[in-house]
Amino acid sequence: MLGLVLLLGSATGALDESDFPAPVGTALLLIAGWVLLTLCGLIWSGRLGLRVLALGNGVTAVAGFLWLLLGDGWSTAGAVLVAIAVAVLAGLAAAQAATLRA
Repeated sequence: MLGLVLLLGSATGALDESDFPAPVGTALLLIAGWVLLTLCGLIWSGRLGLRVLALGNGVTAVAGFLWLLLGDGWSTAGAVLVAIAVAVLAGLAAAQAATLRA
C-alpha cells in the first residue's frame, strides 16, 4: 500500500520534496515506491520467509521512527505518512515475531 501511495503521490504532485527532510525529492519517492512494490511481489511469491519479514519490518520501523525524531523539514502530510508507516511496520513485526515463537 505504501508503495502505491508513494508512486501516486509523487506522480500527481501530492507528495514532493517539501513534505520530507532533504535530500528526499520526487525522484527518490518514485524509486522508493517501485522498490516497495517489488518487495511486495517477493513477499506474495513466498520468496521471503517470516523471520526475514519480521526482522526487516522491525528494523525499518526503528529507522523510520528515528528519521521522524531527528529529521528536520517535515510537512504535516509527510510526518503523518511516515508515522502511520512506522506504526504499521512495528505492528507487523510484533505479530510476525509472535508467530515465530508459537
